This record gives sequence, C-alpha cells and structure tokens, in this order.
Amino acid sequence: MHDAGLAMAVTLATFNVKDLLEPRVDAKLDWIAAAIARCDADVVGLQEIGPPALLDALVDRIAPSGSRGGYLAPLVGTADARGIRCALLSRLPLVHAHVHTTDALPFPVFRVGDPPPFGARIPLRRGIMHARVDAPGAGLVDVFVAHFKSSRPVPLRDAAGTEVAPDRPRGRAEGTVRGMSWRAAEALFVRGLVDDVQAARGEGAMVAMMGDLNDVPESPVLRVARGEGPGELLDCSARVEPRARYSTLHDGRRIQIDHALASAPLYALLTSARF
Repeated sequence: MHDAGLAMAVTLATFNVKDLLEPRVDAKLDWIAAAIARCDADVVGLQEIGPPALLDALVDRIAPSGSRGGYLAPLVGTADARGIRCALLSRLPLVHAHVHTTDALPFPVFRVGDPPPFGARIPLRRGIMHARVDAPGAGLVDVFVAHFKSSRPVPLRDAAGTEVAPDRPRGRAEGTVRGMSWRAAEALFVRGLVDDVQAARGEGAMVAMMGDLNDVPESPVLRVARGEGPGELLDCSARVEPRARYSTLHDGRRIQIDHALASAPLYALLTSARF
C-alpha cells in the first residue's frame, strides 16, 4: 500500500490486494479491511479485485456498525481474463466517474503515415478507473487508478496462437521487450487521459495517477506515465526516506512498483507520504 497525505487532511492511497477471488477469502477480507481501516484514506485505488460481490463484502468489514468506513458505493472497473480488475473507494463526493477501456493500445510510429507497428496485438486488459472527487478545502481532484502488465516476459506465438518456447537468450530477451512495450503502451494510454483532463481543466487541474504500475520509478515506463515539461506528474514517494521506498519483495529484493503520482498543483498540497 502507498498513500499520500494532502493539505486540508485529504488522503489518497493505492493498494494491490493480490487476487481477491473465491474461494476461502474470509480471512483475507478481514486482513485487507483492517489494512484499509488503518490507512484511513479518503480515496483508495484498489487492484486485483475479483467479483464485485467480494468488494462489497470487503467494504462491509472496514468498520463496525454498518458504517463501511464512510465509503460510498464502490466504483468497479472491467476485468481481465483472470477476473481481476481495478476499483475505487471514496468518502468524498463524486462529481464524475468513468471506466476507460479500449480494444487495442496504439503505439507510436516514427513517421506520419506509418502503419501501426503492433496492430491490435496489445489490448488494455484491465479498465482504467477514473473518478473526479470534491476534496474539502482543495477543490476537484481527478484520480486515475491503473494496473499495468506484469514484468513477466510475453511469449512469442505462432500463427495459430500457440506459444513458441525461446531456445536462445535473444528469444528470451524478446519476451522481456514485448512485456516492457505492453506496459509502455498502457502508460501512454493513461498519460493521454491525464492530458485530456489537463487540457479541459487548465493549468490548475489537480490530477493523481495511482496503482500497481509493475515497474520501478526510474524505468522508461514510469517516465512515460509521468510525462515531461508542463503537465508532468510528480512522484509522491520522493517525500519518503529512500530506504523505505518499497512496496513489494521480489526475489528477496525490496522494490517499488506501486506509485502515487500527482500534477504540480496537487503536489503543492502534499504534506506527507508513506508505504
């Protein structure tokens, strides 16, 4: 979990709950609900949510006496083939909510008129959750919740769709490049959504992008998501002591793949961040 506290006592958080699927989830629901209650965030972006009914059961457990932690009805995104999706919980009034989907993610060409390099080979598997909330004393904040492709290599497939096992290091490296290209395409897609909000709302637009982006802060994928120049998103984890900047253990290493990024007007209100 990664959260960022803003002036006016507004808190945003992101949390990959790891395969919230049936069966035998009672203990897991209790654990996740307790973690969300401890975080006490006003807006929570969730990843790897399974059936919406489980999300409702989770919210019911966040606080006793049926208060549901003060959260409104959950916002639920579209699921991938495994049945997991992004979701968003908010205590703040919702002004707008939308799930952004597309059948295929476009990829940049080198010259105008070039054919799309990958056609429709890169789908957006999990919809991007977008909510505009009214934050007391701060104003309207657009929050995007995303869950990018994992760092696992993407295998080559033959014309029939069957996986082709690599037999040399070059082939294995190609799988890594395919995976990185997929995450980069997702990052470009969300970056475009942020651009649209900033163009519509002007230089003062307060925007947050949160979620499990499955890449580290210095990666090309995160550079794409943040953008450069006017409209750049800033990394809230920069406020965290370096040795505490991690959100998962991978092969025994502490790494940060969960992120909370904020536009400059929103980042200016940042008072603290923590994992």
